[in-house]
Amino acid sequence: MKRFSVILCVLVVFGLGKVGAQSPCAGPAAISGLDTVCAGAVIALNDTSLGGTWSSSDTDIATVGEYTGVVTGKLGGSVTITYLLSAGCYAIKPVYVRALLPITGSTAICVASSGIFSDLTIGGTWNSSNTTVATINSSTGAANAITPGNTIITYTLANGCSTRVILTVNPLPPNYYVFGGGNYCAGTSGATIGLNGSDVGINYMLYNGSTFVDSLHGTGSTLYYGPYTATGTYQIYGVNITTHCSNRMSGIATIGVIPDNVPSVTISTPTGDTVCLLASTTFTATPVNAGASPSYQWFVNGTGVGTSNTYSYIPTEGDEVSVILYSDAVCAIPSTATDEMTMTTIPKVTPSVSISVIPGDTVCEFVPVTIIPAPVYGGASPNYRWIKNGLTAYIGAVYNYLPMNGDNILCSIYSNYHCLIVDSAYSTNNINMTVMPLLIPTVTVTAHPGTRLGVGERDTLIATVINGGTSLAYQWNINGIVVPGATRDTLVDSTFANNDTVTCVVTSSSFCGGTPASAYVVITDTVADTITTAALNHAASSDNKITIAPNPNRGVFTISGVFTADNTEVAIDITDMLGQTMYTRVVPLQKGRLNAPINAGDLANGVYSIRTRAGNTRVVNRVVVSR
Repeated sequence: MKRFSVILCVLVVFGLGKVGAQSPCAGPAAISGLDTVCAGAVIALNDTSLGGTWSSSDTDIATVGEYTGVVTGKLGGSVTITYLLSAGCYAIKPVYVRALLPITGSTAICVASSGIFSDLTIGGTWNSSNTTVATINSSTGAANAITPGNTIITYTLANGCSTRVILTVNPLPPNYYVFGGGNYCAGTSGATIGLNGSDVGINYMLYNGSTFVDSLHGTGSTLYYGPYTATGTYQIYGVNITTHCSNRMSGIATIGVIPDNVPSVTISTPTGDTVCLLASTTFTATPVNAGASPSYQWFVNGTGVGTSNTYSYIPTEGDEVSVILYSDAVCAIPSTATDEMTMTTIPKVTPSVSISVIPGDTVCEFVPVTIIPAPVYGGASPNYRWIKNGLTAYIGAVYNYLPMNGDNILCSIYSNYHCLIVDSAYSTNNINMTVMPLLIPTVTVTAHPGTRLGVGERDTLIATVINGGTSLAYQWNINGIVVPGATRDTLVDSTFANNDTVTCVVTSSSFCGGTPASAYVVITDTVADTITTAALNHAASSDNKITIAPNPNRGVFTISGVFTADNTEVAIDITDMLGQTMYTRVVPLQKGRLNAPINAGDLANGVYSIRTRAGNTRVVNRVVVSR
């Protein structure tokens, strides 16, 4: 009813004059104060007439203190504020409420995190009432939490209107230290990870890298996780169950795996399991995967005798020597290893050696020999000194050389056998070399009655051999064709034809023989022969001698000789023992003298025939080529 009367008075007033004027009754003075207020802000209205009360036409838009006149803006819009005296007279004042849209954004964030505040009413600026708790960017509304506490976030327009929210900055879970992890032995349960403290209301989450592993609720004391076998780097995050603020705990725990270290041990001595009788022997234990400070236990025939990595004593035949290794290596599985050795003892001896020669102690000249030692107690790698004619000639296992007649060979052995009274000895025998000269036959064929025959005349050819040894083989041929059965030193025939070349090839079968030699004659008859009797007599009476120097040689030598004065040149042929011509040359005579240097350096080692021919004079020599 009171509200209705006020409205009537207001209508009267609007009918009498402008707003704010005094009512017809003796009433209050005009209301003074601002006519605009921001939503959420206050203004103070005043009337000099005392004893009245204040009211708002729409308390959803603005409220006013009944006795104070303080107007509080709530929603945007217009409202009428009335001041009413007890007599019924009143005064009114229209007030406009300017409203901002509400601030949006999280009003609770965690220390060291950020949040964004916004307002759809544009053009304002942002402010934090306590920048030690949180700061805010004045234009973007981006807030950064600094310390736990509360601060008022205000958004203010240019006209002074503002809106605000309370921002609560929640603390992070307290920091604790991650410990544990480490390397674990393969095949075991793994490694344990711990946190050296915790708080109730905090959930502690364990990660391996970025992979979640496990979580535990805080208890107020140390937490333990695991054990775990997955390798990697582990870290823990504490999360407040109420505020959801999280904090990474200090430190990390790294888990790795160590492969099993399987220990082993090997016993050794300088001579293996065979030692000299009554000789002190040192046994050494060689470990694998023993660790930094291994220990040992030695046994001889089951009785403990020593605890270091070596043990020395005088073994007897059949002793069982063993050792146990106690490894302290990380992940030694198993932690012990053993080895054993059964001993054999042998007496000390004196080395000896005998020598033999291949092909034998009697050889032909230019034939090399090989002298071989046969040691007794020589050891694994003995050494030898070879003594020829009282002087050291060679040091080595086998002696190869070209002997001279009368050489005396002796050997000295240096043994490395491990049980010796003395380590050297001379050979039990020596070798005396016999070197036989090569038998190179010289053959001469003579004809009886001669080489000039009448038709059908019988002739006897005789081969005379010098330096042929005791056993000779003969073979006659005519014009290069073998005469069957003609294997003696004499050939008798009455069927020779004119100019037949009759050759006798002689081979010595004595010890250093085997090199064939030959000589030949040419048969002529009285009808075809044009050689004068004087010429034949002159040729038959000449004493032609050929020399070869040096002989033996390396294929370079000189042929010298004297021939009859009517000869002007000499034909020289060198053939091998198969009759193949290897060298040929025609050399002019100087007043019947021959001096021909020969360079046949490409000849292989061997024996060759040298044939010199001057007219009807033919001479065959032998030469030995040896490099």
